[in-house]
Amino acid sequence: MKKLRRKWKRTSKKLKKLGVGTRAVNLGMFIIGWLLVIFIAIMCIRGFGMKTIISDDSMMPTFHEDEILRINKFIYNISSPNRFDTVAVRVGETQSNVYYVLRIVGLPGEKVQIQDGRIFIDNKEIAYPANESLIDDAGIAKDILLLGDDEYFMLCDNYNNSSYDSRSSNIGIVDEAHIEGRVK
Repeated sequence: MKKLRRKWKRTSKKLKKLGVGTRAVNLGMFIIGWLLVIFIAIMCIRGFGMKTIISDDSMMPTFHEDEILRINKFIYNISSPNRFDTVAVRVGETQSNVYYVLRIVGLPGEKVQIQDGRIFIDNKEIAYPANESLIDDAGIAKDILLLGDDEYFMLCDNYNNSSYDSRSSNIGIVDEAHIEGRVK
């Protein structure tokens, strides 16, 4: 703390020599402080303030129908989506407040296939964390899908009772630009 005071005194002396008074410096610091507070508030509201409601049982048992979920829009500005993250996805020309909540299975550059009810990533079987049953309908993933640089393959957790995920040709592979944020 003493070091900081000494440094401030030296800086203020230098500013006085340049003709800048401490009042101007204090006013500048005050304005910068408030701008920083406003910026942090906006980031918190934008990053942690979005909500969505689950309208069906597609994400059971992880999320239940009519459950209110928070969408963290900020997290993917500082990191990339990971396998098995649950995310809010805007698909096609949906309304601005309508999202699909899905779980990421395939990451960019990977090969994804559903064969004999099991999920294969780069020809290796992976265990799905939220559902141990075999997948009844492989959809478009019955053939090998090669994901591009910004593409993800996603499933709903209740995959045998819902097909609103990447297996459907209506949704298909999801571009990273359509991922609104991580859902908790």
